[in-house]
Amino acid sequence: MSSFDKYAPDVINFSDEGFMSGLEFHQQLIANYSTKDTHNFGSKLFCNCPVIIRDDNPDFSVIRQQRAVSGETGEIDISANFEKLKKYKIRYEGYHDTTCLIELDEEPIMPINEEALFRTLAISKNIFKLNLVDEILVSRKTIIDGSNTSGFQRTAMVAYKSQNSFIKVNDKKISIIQVNLEEDSAKNTGTQNGIKHYRLDRLGTPLIEIATGPDMTHPEEVLSVAKRIGELLRTTGWVRRGQGTIRQDLNISISKGTRIEIKGVSDLDLIPLYSKNEAIRQKRMLELLELFKIRNITTELIRKLDIINISELFSDTKVSIIQKNIKSGKQVFISKIPKFKGLLEFELQKNYRLGTEFSQICKVIAEVGGIMHSDEIDNYELSSVEIKSIETKLSLEENDAFIILLSSQEQAKKSLNGLKQVLSSWILEQGIVPEVRSPRSDGTTGYLRPLPGKARMYPETDALPYQLNQTILANISKIKFEFPEDRIARYKTDFNLSDEFSQRLSIHPKNSLFEIIVTQHKVDPTLVANTILSTLVNLRRDGFDISKISDQILINIFSMLGEDKFSKDALELIFTSIINSNSHINLEDLIADLDLKKLDQKSIEKVIEKIISDNNQVVSERGMGSMGLLMRIAMEQLGGKVDGKHISDLIRKKISS
Repeated sequence: MSSFDKYAPDVINFSDEGFMSGLEFHQQLIANYSTKDTHNFGSKLFCNCPVIIRDDNPDFSVIRQQRAVSGETGEIDISANFEKLKKYKIRYEGYHDTTCLIELDEEPIMPINEEALFRTLAISKNIFKLNLVDEILVSRKTIIDGSNTSGFQRTAMVAYKSQNSFIKVNDKKISIIQVNLEEDSAKNTGTQNGIKHYRLDRLGTPLIEIATGPDMTHPEEVLSVAKRIGELLRTTGWVRRGQGTIRQDLNISISKGTRIEIKGVSDLDLIPLYSKNEAIRQKRMLELLELFKIRNITTELIRKLDIINISELFSDTKVSIIQKNIKSGKQVFISKIPKFKGLLEFELQKNYRLGTEFSQICKVIAEVGGIMHSDEIDNYELSSVEIKSIETKLSLEENDAFIILLSSQEQAKKSLNGLKQVLSSWILEQGIVPEVRSPRSDGTTGYLRPLPGKARMYPETDALPYQLNQTILANISKIKFEFPEDRIARYKTDFNLSDEFSQRLSIHPKNSLFEIIVTQHKVDPTLVANTILSTLVNLRRDGFDISKISDQILINIFSMLGEDKFSKDALELIFTSIINSNSHINLEDLIADLDLKKLDQKSIEKVIEKIISDNNQVVSERGMGSMGLLMRIAMEQLGGKVDGKHISDLIRKKISS
């Protein structure tokens, strides 16, 4: 048997290996379908349903099954063919008030959301300096993994590379080659009893896709570029924030490898680790394929792989995991993998072995929980009799391996067919096969499907071409974006904000609201910034529904604060009172009900003097040491009506006089 190093390296020389990466950056856009829309949620791309991500129980569900069809070229896309092997049923869940027949694929789409399109065009032209297309043509991109009810995603290219379409990151030019506007997929909520569940609340949300050139040559550089694009998009105020609104597809290769797409990375901080591990994986895959040649592992061997049901042999097993699966109605299947002995322990990435990849393939193909294999047989506590029975049943030779599947017969067949297809493609390619991989939480990636080809695209016959006329182009040219670094400098100069507040507010979606408040009302800019960046965020973390504090309510509150109608210390109490109310609140009445009307100086001094008089003995004995006691009493009586600092200064003055 050939010798090899079964462990993947921790480090790699990215320059020597020819590391290269490009990025496809996706972020949800906020854009109402019509000026008549009264909500602030933004609308879908091809209907006027509001974009509201919900956790409550759905009102209805439908069950579908999808199949692959040929695209414009007359061929069925390779990734669609792969998904076809799974034969999934899909349950789509929706709501009567926020889901329509378009999202269910029961009626044709409406014309494209013009505000979403305009914003995408303005970003493309005025931030990334791309050329705009003359005519918007919507296409269908075949996707039959269940994430879209129609079996395809609608997408439209809006801009393409120009001589000046680049961003600078650490003084290096990174080319921006294309921007697309597409619809987001449905939200996967899990699989139950072999049926995949998707929620339709996210399906159809406008999504801007920004594609860079393959210009990044180090994993840390990929992270820097992703952060910069995110900053530029956030400074527009047109994109959504929060979990699930932003994700990246990483395209990575080494000089002797090929382009591999890591799909849907949402944790920016893990980008360098995913990038590094993919470079290592490609290098290790090349080493593995050399071992295939040395061992004469051929497609003929792979095609002969078969499964055998040996459930009877394990009817009295002491292995708990096998006992549990048999009791749940599953069966025990085995398959000989000729000439693979030892190879299933071969690490492709750190702590991610070939056996792990086999298990991942079976999971994505047939939703099995995983596999057991002979290279790790000592971990499973099988008896010597059980191992010998398997070896005899499979007629194992010296270099052969085997796998064990705990599943239904259909799952076992689908799993083995998937393994045969993937292994055969590795051997036939005589190199690394282009594929899509899914990010794992430890920074490694798992097999997902083959990389799609051109056959997946074809025209959207329900969407008319959209001409970019001179009026649209003129309106786009009027849009002026302020880059984050320029806004930071202005906030520090004009509003005397700290470095931290200036940086955070420069890319915050409420920065326009901040400027309206501080320029129109006599309030402290730092207080307004702190309210937006900290106070409201903390209330949300404490479980308060801060969506009840609309922009207009916030403006009205600070307007009254600027008119000295209550103390700034009462802000949080006012916010929670509004949130907890079940009806519309008049701010004037609320301040009166809460007894927050600000006192005049004479009344304040009268209260302070009485507090000091009532505690004269303590003041005489402790002097300034009585400040804490006096402040507590004063805040109980004056909190919300007088600023705490003013109370403190007044007590200090009275004690020392």
